[in-house]
Amino acid sequence: MTNTINSPSTYFTTTLKDTIEYSQTKTISKVLFKDNNTQYTLLCLAKGREIKEHTSTRNATITAIEGLGILTLEGREIILTPGVFIFLPANTIHAVRATENLSFMLTLSEHLQAKSGVSQKTVDIVKSTAPMLKKRGKQITTRMYEIMFHNHPEVKKQFDMSAQANGSQPAKLANAVYGYASHIDNLEALKSTVETIAHRHVKTHVQPEQYAIVGESLLQAMKDVLGDAATDEVMTAWTEAYEILAEVFIKREQQIYSSSPAVL
Repeated sequence: MTNTINSPSTYFTTTLKDTIEYSQTKTISKVLFKDNNTQYTLLCLAKGREIKEHTSTRNATITAIEGLGILTLEGREIILTPGVFIFLPANTIHAVRATENLSFMLTLSEHLQAKSGVSQKTVDIVKSTAPMLKKRGKQITTRMYEIMFHNHPEVKKQFDMSAQANGSQPAKLANAVYGYASHIDNLEALKSTVETIAHRHVKTHVQPEQYAIVGESLLQAMKDVLGDAATDEVMTAWTEAYEILAEVFIKREQQIYSSSPAVL
């Protein structure tokens, strides 16, 4: 559940305790304030719920408000109790688990500058996977959605589930992934596709932090479907390639959000 309470058009004040709520079936996420540079999100996890291992493309801080939980930060466990403050550099691997009802404030900094481009090694490896993706792309994207909806059921409301059921959405995404693999060294060729997808994402209120969820699910699906072909070298290349593509979408969508206040 995501709920944007305010935008930079005016000041506002709220009592955090009054905005906290818990659900046994999903993580509650409320964007309290956002502008072009920073986003402040209240996250509430009921006892036993977790946010699985992922990364963010932005620097972030976590400030625990109430309850008890564990932040796993690159293999190290940090106890979350009220008042604990943690800084996470961009692309740091982390996960959160609530041992009791847990709420914390997540602050995302301005977007880092996107990398100028992928390494030639990554380009070569990703392009070499294009034939596999053309053949098995829909299997991968179908599996990706299964993983994502299982681990993050709260995002389902942003998708047309009938398009999931008839297979049209996995097919569209498979074509997009194949297109990226084929043209990773010429992103200009994908400009119209990026523009179409970015506007669709804005209409469904996709947020920058959700790209980590998609990336985690997509990479796991590649491993599941491709098996031995998903070597460490292939997965490392696709991790780099996905991060750069995510930055392309995040930057463009931020521009659309900023120019269209009505969709915030």
